[in-house]
Amino acid sequence: MKRNVLIASALALGLAIPLGASAKFESAGDEDVRFLALGPAGMKINGKASDLTASESGGKLKIKVPVDDLKTGIGLRDKHLKKYIKSDTHKTAVLEVDRSKLKLPGDKKTVTGSATGSLTLAGVTKPLKITYKAKRTGSDFHVQGRATVDIRHHDIEVPCYLGVCVDPEIKLKVKFKLRDK
Repeated sequence: MKRNVLIASALALGLAIPLGASAKFESAGDEDVRFLALGPAGMKINGKASDLTASESGGKLKIKVPVDDLKTGIGLRDKHLKKYIKSDTHKTAVLEVDRSKLKLPGDKKTVTGSATGSLTLAGVTKPLKITYKAKRTGSDFHVQGRATVDIRHHDIEVPCYLGVCVDPEIKLKVKFKLRDK
């Protein structure tokens, strides 16, 4: 009897440790990155990127977008954009958020929330407030996030062309899927 209790206790402890341990997030596809720059007289510059990776390490969710992947629909404008954000020396934009600051939904549930992370853009790291919506389906989290970045905080010159300048506050919208491994 005593031996059975010991075996049952050891099995329960062995099962509880992996269940209690915190799994880590990683990318699971369905990426879409959009940005919007506004200017005078109703000017809108819609941009996008299709490459985004997410991973977790040390309790931080890290989202990376290669800046060479950013497109605005006009080749010359893309070239200017890459110059402004110093893509030759700073290849990625990175957002890091403490996982503990994020609300995680239960299975088949959706949550909305906000958190402040650190955005590194053009080699300069600054706090960034994000809002997000996350829906869970099994071990997958379908995430949509929004933020507004003031590029001047990242030592990026406000882009102007022929005397027309964009607003320094750029709107970001991303979606991606995370898997809890």
